[in-house]
Amino acid sequence: MKPFSPDTTPDAQRMQIELMRRLSPAQKLSLAFALTDTMRGLIRADLQQRFPYADATEIRRRFIARVLPREDVIRAYGFDPQAEGY
Repeated sequence: MKPFSPDTTPDAQRMQIELMRRLSPAQKLSLAFALTDTMRGLIRADLQQRFPYADATEIRRRFIARVLPREDVIRAYGFDPQAEGY
């Protein structure tokens, strides 16, 4: 079995898989939501650190530009991240 990460031993990976298999579907969904929230928080923290003088609107636009494909941003939000330097 190829490890998920180079610092994960095959035994640790087997344990992770076994623990995940024991979770109920609701627990797995809850974990997925928690991981998504964590990822969003990390992205926002990075943006706030990189752009300390950006207001909430700019941070939101930069966040959107980072997590969605350019074509979707243009279609759904009406701005071109590439043209605006995001």
